[in-house]
Amino acid sequence: MDTMIEVIDKGGIRQLTLTRPGQLNALNTVVLQALTRHVESAPADGVACIVIAGAGERAFCAGADLAEIDAMTPDDAHAFIRLGQRAMNAVECSPVPVIAAVDGFALGGGFELMLACHLVIASERSRFGLPEAKLGCIPGFGGTQRLFTAVGGPAAFHILLTGEPVDAQRAWDIGLLSVPPVAATALDEHVGELASRLAAGSRTGTRNILEAARRATRAAALEHEAALAALAIASADGREGIRAFSERRAPRFGGSESG
Repeated sequence: MDTMIEVIDKGGIRQLTLTRPGQLNALNTVVLQALTRHVESAPADGVACIVIAGAGERAFCAGADLAEIDAMTPDDAHAFIRLGQRAMNAVECSPVPVIAAVDGFALGGGFELMLACHLVIASERSRFGLPEAKLGCIPGFGGTQRLFTAVGGPAAFHILLTGEPVDAQRAWDIGLLSVPPVAATALDEHVGELASRLAAGSRTGTRNILEAARRATRAAALEHEAALAALAIASADGREGIRAFSERRAPRFGGSESG
């Protein structure tokens, strides 16, 4: 078992639980590599449905691990972002359905992970958003692409440009969730019932539906997003935003576009 992801295979269902509750299940290099590996290996392992969840009661995933990326050079940041994009692409392109079971915060990279999943079930106490604009950065794991597909321009721009989170009811209203939000105590039951139904269905039929519904490649757009995100992380505003967040203070942006 990976130390940062718990993997349980049962009844054709693979449960992947991010197990860093002390860091709000933040995504670092090790987690992204393990997530990619366990998603990509699922079909060969006889898995018919994947569920991704977060440990603890505070967060599904609160984003990329800022402690890891704070000191990155632009090249390091670009490599990390491309690693994150590969993980999200593995989820989105999985030939078996992937369900995000969201309880608590799904922010930044965690929100992008949720967007990559085929189905999303969330508790009523969950909150969703891309706070990168507040940090002088931009989403880099595909958020600028998948959010527009999910909710359309006006709602997507509001989430991206304000950095403000939305609650579970608003997430349902604008089309981010597969079903209306459920009580936190009932989340596991709802997710388990849906996963069991999907796992019991035709694997060939499910695979064909996912393949037919998949949009044309967005590789060039993701590559451009990764380059911009890496430059933003290394910029003066990006450095200031990340450090201000870590120090729990308001950032003092100067508008510089270079590190």
